[in-house]
Order: sequence, then C-alpha cells, then structure tokens
Amino acid sequence: MTGVANSVFVPRNALREGDARVKVQVGESLLHEFLVLLEALQEELDQRWNSQEKFDRHADRA
Repeated sequence: MTGVANSVFVPRNALREGDARVKVQVGESLLHEFLVLLEALQEELDQRWNSQEKFDRHADRA
C-alpha cells in the first residue's frame, strides 16, 4: 500500500504547519467574501423573479 507521502492527492509543495494557518485564514476570508457576494446575487435574483411573476400575472389579466 502506498503511503500518504506518495499519494497523488498530496501537492508536491505540501504546506508546512505554519503555512497552513496562513492559507486557512486567507481561504476563510475568500470564502466569506464569496458567500456575501452569493447572498447578494441571490437577493437580486429573488427580486427579479418576484417582479417577473407580478408582470406575468398582470399580462394574463389583460
């Protein structure tokens, strides 16, 4: 059985213990920013969807 050190899933330039903390902090920051932008996009799409539904209802009555 091949060890973890020889696994294709371990990057060649594996992180040292100190580097890992910095990468995690940067990753968390980027993830947080992505989620904030995703939430704003979802709200905008919800508004567009709701206004489209209202428009479609009025069109059916005309």
